[in-house]
Amino acid sequence: MAEYNMSHMVRPQGFSLEELRQTMSRSAIREQCYFIYATGNILEIISGFDELLNQEGIQFGADKLAAVYVCGLMVYLLHHEDTSATQVKRTLFLQKCFNYMACSEESHIHQVCVHVLGLLDIQSSSTMLNLILGCRVASPLCTMASVVANCLLWAMLDHMSDLGLDLHRLRPANTLLLVVAVVKPHIYVISYLHSLHLVVRLISSILLIGPFNAQGQQLCQETDVPEDYMKLARDDCSILVRWLIAIVDELRPLMVENNDLGHLHERLVLLESICELMQLLHGHLVKCYQGKSGPQCK
Repeated sequence: MAEYNMSHMVRPQGFSLEELRQTMSRSAIREQCYFIYATGNILEIISGFDELLNQEGIQFGADKLAAVYVCGLMVYLLHHEDTSATQVKRTLFLQKCFNYMACSEESHIHQVCVHVLGLLDIQSSSTMLNLILGCRVASPLCTMASVVANCLLWAMLDHMSDLGLDLHRLRPANTLLLVVAVVKPHIYVISYLHSLHLVVRLISSILLIGPFNAQGQQLCQETDVPEDYMKLARDDCSILVRWLIAIVDELRPLMVENNDLGHLHERLVLLESICELMQLLHGHLVKCYQGKSGPQCK
């Protein structure tokens, strides 16, 4: 029996050195990061960018800062041997990139995200999976990373479900109900399985770094947005749970079919993502019903 390896489509795989070089060659800082063509050693690449940032050799501007953030994300997820040995250095470098000339003014954030999405092709599901992971890792590191990560996740969710969002900015958690309205479980399970997996993963990530993040209210204060943005009402949470149950109900009969092994792996990974989101929502509902939700539940 043939084995179908779809891991490259359903799990983040990281970026190659060639992808980093090609992306930086299209960026606004391409003339300043020539050193990435002289080495394949990740520590030397980090050192080269460190020197550039320490000298403030990159001027302020949405296009240039977007390139710095993309560099941080791609280097963090760069393919190399012994990733555990470089974990701390990669994380500190990612934090340093997002702290560089940070400015959380709304119009600036929008332009930064426009340029980030111009450098990273989210038409590619592998790139989107990498970016989702990168946003989850970067968000806790600093305010700028949290704001940009939130906006990028919303941008990807808009791309996948055609929500009709305008600017790249922080959004209230109840905007997620638009997804429930447009992403119909029966249609997506049958015809858009991979898109559905990405949508579920994006919702989990938005909740994890936003409303369900202990620092969510602090982020609202630091960015001067209403505190309700980082709150998910109990009723809204229940709607999301029922939507996930409907997806599982559509998946159940397909899981026992043995004539479509090409989609079996992705169905399993979708179920894994659903379980993660269901656990997040369940934990939130428990707090709501116990009256211990604090500022995260209306």
